[in-house]
Amino acid sequence: MEKNRYDLFIQMLNEFDKGCGLTAEYDALLHDYDGTILFQAESQMIKMIGNNPGITASQISKIVDRTSSASSQLIRKLKKKGWVMQKRNEENNRQYNLYLTEAGSQIYRKHQSFENACYKRTFHGLDRFSEKELETYIAIQRQINETFQLDVEESRELGTKRENSDAHEKG
Repeated sequence: MEKNRYDLFIQMLNEFDKGCGLTAEYDALLHDYDGTILFQAESQMIKMIGNNPGITASQISKIVDRTSSASSQLIRKLKKKGWVMQKRNEENNRQYNLYLTEAGSQIYRKHQSFENACYKRTFHGLDRFSEKELETYIAIQRQINETFQLDVEESRELGTKRENSDAHEKG
């Protein structure tokens, strides 16, 4: 009984890994939003600004868990293409709020349409599963994510220990 359950667990992880691989591949590809070709990071940044007009670069960095430098670099690229504009924050002169230009808003709408079509395809691909089965999947994935988070934290600690050890050896 335990072996069969463990084998099912391994199958789940293999399918999860396959999904992660497909997601990584998808994110690395160029995407055509009705004639506008973008990298996934660009379309996601446009989506973030379109969903949150006036958001700041530092707020975006926190939400997407990227460095401020990485977010700023992408924002500069989108500004150069004429899709994003910055306005100085009237209450805090050191901050700039981000907005989409008209061209950026057009891309945002095209991206929304494309994303909605993808979501509908996936949603209907799950038609054979009951709501209860979908709720079970969510519960299972949440539990797996909790244990993955522990793995991440342990690995971060190991990385910090290794960095400290390497620095000590050099010192």
